[in-house]
Amino acid sequence: MKLHVLTAAVFTSGLMMLASSANAAMTTDGHGNVGYDSYDECVSAVKEGSAKFYTPYTYQNPKRQAGEAAVKQMTLAEVMIPQSVVDRHNLPTKDYSAGACDLGVGQSNGRYGVSGALVGKYVPIAADMPVNVYMDKAGNPVRLSMQQCDNHFGDKFPTPIVSEAPAPEAQIAVTEARSVEPVVVETTRVIRPAKYSVKEVIIAPDDQIKRVNTTQGTAVAIEDSANRAVIVGEEADADVLDNTEINQTFPVVRVPDADEMPQITKEVNK
Repeated sequence: MKLHVLTAAVFTSGLMMLASSANAAMTTDGHGNVGYDSYDECVSAVKEGSAKFYTPYTYQNPKRQAGEAAVKQMTLAEVMIPQSVVDRHNLPTKDYSAGACDLGVGQSNGRYGVSGALVGKYVPIAADMPVNVYMDKAGNPVRLSMQQCDNHFGDKFPTPIVSEAPAPEAQIAVTEARSVEPVVVETTRVIRPAKYSVKEVIIAPDDQIKRVNTTQGTAVAIEDSANRAVIVGEEADADVLDNTEINQTFPVVRVPDADEMPQITKEVNK
């Protein structure tokens, strides 16, 4: 039994130690305002919704400093940080839509900062906090302060919190219209006439016929053994002979072999 009681006591003590360490990073002043040991802890508290935003507890009118031509009242979220300030301090964003986590500072230039307990701590500032926006002659913002008390921030512009990026809108599937056009390959075909007209017939031995390839097709060269003449013409194949229409008189030339008489020409009527 004693063992069980001892175990329970140690467990309870452990919980108390854990609770103490969890709150060690946050400091609360006498006015209920809080500050955190680091910027990241302050940002986490703001995003988790557990942070208590700073509430001014004094009242003081605006007071311009050297180089400030005008002052305007706005909410912190309405202020856009000049790009030169963003670049110089390497700020994570140029707007205060998510508020700020500012390093608490004390009194300077006749104006207070935060309470002494929060100096050196990171104080959460709400996006809707009213602020004084001090401007130069060109109308550019050069400094901010808390509107109610004119208390200054850790710098001329408090350190902003990066707002959560909105989830991207669902992409609508777009069906791309595609047209497939057939590729037409032109083919040139030679269609022979149904009937052929004969102008001349040459009869020659096979060994005296030579086929010659030309750009227009294959031509037939026939060597006349008698006078060594060369006659070039088209060879009549079976298809041509079957479709030859003979309705006129035409010469028939016979090319003899080397041991025969010179060529004989005769008229054929058919």
